[in-house]
Amino acid sequence: MFVQNDRYPDLVCVRAVKPLDGLRVHVVFTDGSERDMDLDPYLRGPIFEPIRRNRKLFASVYVDPDSETLTWPNGADIDPDVLYYDGNPPWAVEDPPGEPFVMQTAVAAGSAAR
Repeated sequence: MFVQNDRYPDLVCVRAVKPLDGLRVHVVFTDGSERDMDLDPYLRGPIFEPIRRNRKLFASVYVDPDSETLTWPNGADIDPDVLYYDGNPPWAVEDPPGEPFVMQTAVAAGSAAR
């Protein structure tokens, strides 16, 4: 069973990636949309430092076939939701105070697709 809710849109993953100049890539998402993205804001922290410093390592980015996300040989990856929504996906934003989140619809597995 999965939850159908406007706050939890369909999961969009990465279908393809091509390194460009600098810290930019061309990304194709599973919904068919494409965009050129500067990954500089996302490449922070110890696991990403070697990627930032080494162009050859940056250019070795690939799409992991299991997680369908950008991945590097050193184990670093970037969540496709973060890329697709340019930062925080809609469900990562806190509810306003006094407005608790309420599930709207539960749909049984095997029911009609949305």
